[in-house]
Amino acid sequence: MPMVKSDFWIFRSLEYSRFQNFIVSIIIIFLWVISYFYFHEIDYTALILNIICLIYLCIKIIPYTIFFKKEVKSIKSINPDREIKFVNANVLQHNTQYERLKVQLKQYNPDVILLLETDQKWKLQMEYLKKDYPFFIEVPKENTYGMLFYSKLKIKEEQIHYLVKDEIPSISCKLFLVDNYEIKLWGLHPEPPVPGENLYSTAKDKELAKVALDVKDNGLANIVMGDLNDVAWSDTTSLFTKTSGLLDVRKGRGFYSTFSAHHWFIKFPLDYIFCSPHFGFIKMKRLKFNGSDHYPIFTHLVYMPSLKTQQKREIDTENVKEAVEKANQEV
Repeated sequence: MPMVKSDFWIFRSLEYSRFQNFIVSIIIIFLWVISYFYFHEIDYTALILNIICLIYLCIKIIPYTIFFKKEVKSIKSINPDREIKFVNANVLQHNTQYERLKVQLKQYNPDVILLLETDQKWKLQMEYLKKDYPFFIEVPKENTYGMLFYSKLKIKEEQIHYLVKDEIPSISCKLFLVDNYEIKLWGLHPEPPVPGENLYSTAKDKELAKVALDVKDNGLANIVMGDLNDVAWSDTTSLFTKTSGLLDVRKGRGFYSTFSAHHWFIKFPLDYIFCSPHFGFIKMKRLKFNGSDHYPIFTHLVYMPSLKTQQKREIDTENVKEAVEKANQEV
């Protein structure tokens, strides 16, 4: 069903569970083999179809395992001034366990913090950060799409965008490292395709396409982070990376599934950080439960524009054309 090119929620949401489907397929094949030894009968057509399904799912998810080549090169940094530590956390608007997050932020001491689903109460709780994070963008909202952004690094050209809908913000700014190296950063939390909220993924696809086209054209080192409400192996995320040229730090390292923190059997990677080839990878960690339905993600990168061995993603004109179409579609 996810292979059907439809924006309707049932087709897009079924992309999420491909790892779970992979496990189920293995169990079914194992049970069929066991039953064959007892009953000496098997439905070969169903078995072959299930094996094909298993191979297809494996191809989709294996890039996000240790058995695949790392897309962002691991680096032992020799220049701490160019290192950047990020924490990206969907806090769950109604979560009141503020101290759990505060402890995590103190422990990991990031340079950049992006908090999502933040309302006025969360804004007041995070006021203390401004002492150590003098640069910030605050967009608290009561509709679960609020954003709070804090940075130790100097920022300029900060903007609050409403790329698709008036009530769903995204943010962008330029971060400045030593020697005035510029980095363009986007913070995103697009609307998911779920019943009761939006039956179609059109809004999410449009927002990601617009950001991908900006990244492709701005000529800067780029970081895109946030809760994208999409899995890494979906067609939408694939189009995003193929259009923008950004790299996925997860590839070759693991799923780092961030949702749901409440159910062991529902685990999807929904919270991301993508980077341009200007960056090397130092560390990434999924942080512990802090009261939200998402786990926070800690990522440690180093800005190395002269990294000669870094893999660069070729931008395909057909993908760009598709992204332009999605960016211009009606919601």
